[in-house]
Amino acid sequence: MADDALSAAQKTLEAQLRSVRFRAGAEQGRWRIVRYGFPNLEVDVTGFDPPTGHGATLGFQLQCDNFPALGPYVQHWDHAAGKRPPPMTNSVASVVDALKEWTDQPGTYGGIYRPWQRLAALHNGWASKRPDLVWRRDRHITFIMERLYELVSEHAAWLGRARAA
Repeated sequence: MADDALSAAQKTLEAQLRSVRFRAGAEQGRWRIVRYGFPNLEVDVTGFDPPTGHGATLGFQLQCDNFPALGPYVQHWDHAAGKRPPPMTNSVASVVDALKEWTDQPGTYGGIYRPWQRLAALHNGWASKRPDLVWRRDRHITFIMERLYELVSEHAAWLGRARAA
């Protein structure tokens, strides 16, 4: 496909995916692209807990339509099944909270429950309570990837402590 046929959102996202910042995280083993077909980006994120030496990997899907004007809609993702896995219940409270089923509208799913996620930022005034964690159009895709890395690292730490107990 000719580059001029791509939308501005796709051009911006793909430039950020090719950036040194994004590639550095991939080379460090923090994340990897599993599948990409604009506007959907599927990634594995691997977190690590140095004190216990334990690691964990979780899959996510980022829907990046209208990027970067809108932040990605992010959800926990099972790449093999092509759908959300059941909510995680065995982890630290912050991870369980982030991956819970939540919505403002019956029959819909809100995605990862964190202020940087497109729909969650609007929930309960979270954007005004945590402006440091809200998506802004001047942010880079690595902002989301680093937040996911932090979340998965929290899970890795919990796993490490649980297995040591």
